[in-house]
Amino acid sequence: MNDECAVITVHGETLWLHPGRAVIWPARRTLIVADTHFGKSAVFGRHGVAVPAGTDGDDRERLRRLVAHTGAARLVILGDFLHAPLEAGSADARDLVAWAAELSDCEICVIAGNHDRGVGGTRGTGGTDAAWPIRVMPWRWQERELIEPPFRFTHDAERGLDDAGLFSLSGHIHPVARLAGLRKRMPRVPIFWLRRSGLVLPSFGAFTGGYLVRPAPEDQVFAVGPERVVRLR
Repeated sequence: MNDECAVITVHGETLWLHPGRAVIWPARRTLIVADTHFGKSAVFGRHGVAVPAGTDGDDRERLRRLVAHTGAARLVILGDFLHAPLEAGSADARDLVAWAAELSDCEICVIAGNHDRGVGGTRGTGGTDAAWPIRVMPWRWQERELIEPPFRFTHDAERGLDDAGLFSLSGHIHPVARLAGLRKRMPRVPIFWLRRSGLVLPSFGAFTGGYLVRPAPEDQVFAVGPERVVRLR
């Protein structure tokens, strides 16, 4: 696994940046991802927008394989677990419960993001009183950031607590960078964006898009390739 990952050290802790768009914290046997946006295809489909088929199933399987491959005892999802509230009894809800059951040996901790607002409310997406009771599902639902020194696990590093000395692991931005080259329109790739105050993870979901960031001169950027993570700067 060392050959495919980039390795960084933060406050004496080692983190592996994995090409599966995930971070591994070996000392705590923890796998970290951000912005899965489960259910996005269904939301777009209900509004008549053509979407790729099978993206949620593929993403769930990628996560399951990552947990098995890394031997993680805990999976932390840094917000936007869902794209929008799900109806109780919907296919997406049933699939996520079944997926979590397959990971029964791995603790799942979900930190609520902006797209997760209202997911545990009383009304479903169709205006019915049938919202999926996500907070009582087989995972730990974290409304606010999770503090485990030296790290602060959060969805949006610019919001919430600003604890001095803590290093943020966050998502929300879906950072991408454009590769340098001779062509005017070089491809964009997902990146890990390492700043002095924290690390922004690429979005995990395949159907999520990306935001072209402008790193500061002192920042580091790690491009995610199909087989390895490579430092660009």
